[in-house]
Amino acid sequence: MPLLADESTRANVALEMILTNNFAVPTIGGEYYYNKPPLYNWILSGFYMFTGSYSELVTRLPALIPLFLFAVTIYYSVVYFIKDKRVAVLSGLLLLVNGRVLIYDSMLGHIDIFYSWLTFGSFMLIFYFYQRKQWFWLFFVSYLITAITFLCKGLPSIVFQGFTILALLIYSKNLKKLVSWQHLLCGTMCLLIIGLYFFNYYQYNPNLKGYLETIWDQSSQRTVSNEGFGSTIIYILQFPFEHLGHLFPASLLLLFCFHKGFWKGLMQNEFLKYITIVFLVNIVVYWMSPQTRPRYVLMLYPLVFIAWSYNYYTYREKLPKLNRLFDIIIFVLAAIVTLAIPALLFTDFNSIVDYFLLKVIIVLVGCTIFTVLIYKLKGQKIIAFIGFLIIAKLGFSWFVLPYRAENSLTEINSRKAAIEMGKISKKNPFYFYQYHPDVLSIPFHDQLIFYIQRTRMKQVKFTESNAKPGYYFTFDRDLNAPNAQLIKIYQGNLKLYLLK
Repeated sequence: MPLLADESTRANVALEMILTNNFAVPTIGGEYYYNKPPLYNWILSGFYMFTGSYSELVTRLPALIPLFLFAVTIYYSVVYFIKDKRVAVLSGLLLLVNGRVLIYDSMLGHIDIFYSWLTFGSFMLIFYFYQRKQWFWLFFVSYLITAITFLCKGLPSIVFQGFTILALLIYSKNLKKLVSWQHLLCGTMCLLIIGLYFFNYYQYNPNLKGYLETIWDQSSQRTVSNEGFGSTIIYILQFPFEHLGHLFPASLLLLFCFHKGFWKGLMQNEFLKYITIVFLVNIVVYWMSPQTRPRYVLMLYPLVFIAWSYNYYTYREKLPKLNRLFDIIIFVLAAIVTLAIPALLFTDFNSIVDYFLLKVIIVLVGCTIFTVLIYKLKGQKIIAFIGFLIIAKLGFSWFVLPYRAENSLTEINSRKAAIEMGKISKKNPFYFYQYHPDVLSIPFHDQLIFYIQRTRMKQVKFTESNAKPGYYFTFDRDLNAPNAQLIKIYQGNLKLYLLK
């Protein structure tokens, strides 16, 4: 698939850093890019330079690799703090097989998985050092991670750190640690790291006020203050149900939270109590912020998965009716999907997918095996169901993604047009004329810019002047200039001009 949504923005910034050999100042089209600090773009640039490729796959690797590291981090954290490998395995796997990750986040090169992995790691390290009463290391490590994540995404890192530390100190009755030398020193260290970045940035672009205002706006634009009262109330009411839908089928484990000892069990285990508090204090910010996207809270989902997994293994024998209902639901879901697979033979996927029949057989056999295992196994039906989901994901990748790639005409045509324009213009000057899109259309235009720049390996620049010789790309107007030659009109009123 072509780069989608924010992927092209991240790719653009990383590519322009390489083209200009300036890694201090993020730009797109030669103009300053203020929305995010550049650490993730540095990482992406490193992938580009190390592999020598600017492909979609390489663009997505900095998100995909941390996804598996995230699952491993969950596993080892739970093994260490709860001492139950069953809970650890299930918690880690649920990160990989919940609906949101299976059909969306696992395929896109967004910043959020990497960012969430680091933030979750901070949660775990805070509790690790809290158990040992090693306050200096608690503050040092968590504020160091906060500085790193701030340089990825900005102000949300300060919110996560502040709410988590404050909640921990209040519930542990250590609020005086806020004014301890350890906290003041490590907090200052965090600000110093962030400040050093902005000091270096200032050497290239003195507009720090505009940069900081944009970072603030990026964090505050989805809050209640920017939405109407009615839409905010609707959002607040829908929020938990929407996210349960995103986490399906992992959210089926909510059934095992109906045991009367559920809350008491969480509060009696120090680790479960801690992650419950961390989840509650941090989720409120997003619960009260309309237009929050699910990927913004990926670092909080594992806290729920751990609690759900713990409840499943703790209460399933004590809730035989609910356990039976859960087993029936996962079996029926698996059976319905398995029985539907042969319908692929009557679609036009055959003309799109290589080795179509072989892939259908593999997915059908795999799903059948795991469906039978779900039916026959006594104590590990849920693991068999996760195996089924992995095979279903394989089928999704083999059939749905090629179909999307073949039929997503807007993205496909935009990529083709951008690559063609890059080839036509070669190494000649290339300008993006009168670039003033609305906010919602920016990812589309960033996609065009990336593919043009990748083809030319030379920077595209925005301009409001039509006096410079070279190629001009327009999308919302004509190039009214003497000697302007219209080279080609593409779909969506995209036009390529040559000005001699």
